[in-house]
Amino acid sequence: MDARDVFPRPKAVHPRPGRFTAPPGSVVHCPPDAVEAGRAVAAFTGLRLRPDGAPGRIVAGADRDGRATSPPDHTDAYVVETRPDRIELVAHDARGLLYAAATLAAVGPGCGRLVDFPDLALRGVHLDLKGPMPSLDLLRDVLGRLGRWRINTLLVEYEDKFPYGDTLGISAPHALTEDQLRGLLDDAARLGIDVVPLVQCLGHLEYALCRPAHAHLAEDDRRQQLCPLHPGSLGLFTTMLDEVLAAHPDASLVHIGGDEPWSLGTCERCLAYVADHGRPQLYSQYVSRAARLVVERGRRPVVWDDVLYAERDPAIIDELPPETIVMAWEYAAHRDRTGHVRWGNPPAIVASAALRLDPEALPGLPPDARLVDLESLPADEQRLLRAVKYDADDLGGHALPWARAITARGRRLIGASGVRGCDGENVCFPLWGRRIANAAVWARQARALGAAGVVSTAWAAYSTVSPPTEPLASAWPSLAASGELYWNADATRDDIDRLLGPPAAGLRQAEAGVTRREPHYLRSAEALFIEHGEEVLALCARHALLELETETACRTAAWHADAHADGRTQADPALDAAHRRSEREVGRLLDAWARWREAFTAALSDQYAGKGAEAVAAAKTADPLRRLRALAADPTADPTEDWAADPAEEAAPDPPAGAAHTEGDAR
Repeated sequence: MDARDVFPRPKAVHPRPGRFTAPPGSVVHCPPDAVEAGRAVAAFTGLRLRPDGAPGRIVAGADRDGRATSPPDHTDAYVVETRPDRIELVAHDARGLLYAAATLAAVGPGCGRLVDFPDLALRGVHLDLKGPMPSLDLLRDVLGRLGRWRINTLLVEYEDKFPYGDTLGISAPHALTEDQLRGLLDDAARLGIDVVPLVQCLGHLEYALCRPAHAHLAEDDRRQQLCPLHPGSLGLFTTMLDEVLAAHPDASLVHIGGDEPWSLGTCERCLAYVADHGRPQLYSQYVSRAARLVVERGRRPVVWDDVLYAERDPAIIDELPPETIVMAWEYAAHRDRTGHVRWGNPPAIVASAALRLDPEALPGLPPDARLVDLESLPADEQRLLRAVKYDADDLGGHALPWARAITARGRRLIGASGVRGCDGENVCFPLWGRRIANAAVWARQARALGAAGVVSTAWAAYSTVSPPTEPLASAWPSLAASGELYWNADATRDDIDRLLGPPAAGLRQAEAGVTRREPHYLRSAEALFIEHGEEVLALCARHALLELETETACRTAAWHADAHADGRTQADPALDAAHRRSEREVGRLLDAWARWREAFTAALSDQYAGKGAEAVAAAKTADPLRRLRALAADPTADPTEDWAADPAEEAAPDPPAGAAHTEGDAR
């Protein structure tokens, strides 16, 4: 029994001498509710399947009598017992048997006993359908990958991609059809994945509030959120909720959002309410009503936690129905101790004044953070923050203070790490090291807090009216790492590197190239990704390299453009030659970006519906192309023409083998 190829890594393996050889009359006995796992065992052993087994037990042999002991008392735990004359898989349910069958295929027919269970019961991934619609093939690929990574929960933020009825009129042109949605949900069930639909009850409803039929429900002209006091707001949510629940009859959890209501309390009726009752009460009374609608329909509501600290009032949570589960998100933490904490609305970063002069004490501080001294806050706020964040006078600071606060108030908690869309609004790829480290922090802390589990959020856009974030394919490494970490919370970075294989070195090099602004790391990463067939990752590294080159070229070209406009180049031949060289560099980069955009579109063409790939590629090139075009020598001429014709230019080296996307844009 060789467990080196099992993913995630099993907890305990006890090999024994010998191999399984089916005796005469052997069949695979499986329970009727675990036929999918039974088929996998039948395919592995070459035996006929007979769905007559005892619950929670699959036996490959001449009889169906169980001999292996029960699995550990953990969700999704299982045992694989292989003897010379029989194989036995034992689990609590069909999903555990699925995992056991996959493990059997990995360890082979060698004899031994394997006992396995996850550290977190709920191991989730977030599928965000904002922006360009993913293709049906990509969605099926997502489900297949999550099943292999033993992710058992998929949080789906449908936005306008759900097949709502004509009465609502809010579905996008490339929304899922009812048949497509049904097929995906069937696939998820077959893979042991529970789908949790997300139906926004308050904010992030631009896709609905931009429609004339619903515009009157908006809090203000931003049309980002519903007015919580408008009598029609809860009606719109109820209609959406009922349509989504009808398509998800087996969903026990329903996420109702409640996050980032940027316009809360700004319309006339809400201003008057806030003056008498306060903004936290405005939020809690509305979201509580929405949550009760979910409870009345026999499901459990889930809400985001950010309004609790944005409104400086964690007691908001006490107003929600007791069945409500709180999902706490924190994406910046990539160490177990951090010196800062989010607090207030608009959001500020609070830290002790003693940490201002010690950058190492504030790891992961957002670049646009508005820093506020802890000591400047009111005494009651200081007491709260010290209790949940700083452990009295320890300024090292717990990384996930609001998860602690929610747990302390007796609420069921699901954590939310960030693997996509967390490193900038319109970047080309995530900072993989930080994303994986963030998932690792959440895995360890969720286990320590007794949380239900963790969901790796993968944001496709910050809102309906924001540019798309990095493509989902660039987040595969972080999502795979999440599967390992949520099963084995103590997995080290070396463990993750072994899981990801040789491309792991390229991920580190690409991240170093971005954070240190050193091109040679990016060139090395690109070459490594090409060598191992990682086309999308190679294009991500090339994008970062072109961004560094564009920034340098634009600074130089802007200075030369000013000199030329002032007439200095006419009197200085050397300056004029340098000016023309800078113009050629601008032209070269325009050509390089055009080629990159074409290659990126082609690489993503099967991952988006319609012209989604073109839209994502256009978003990733919009800024550099605008900057370069503004500095082009002649707006009426082709700035890419003959950019390398000057004999003083260095000859461009041949692109690496297989790197068609680098043709013409390597120095």
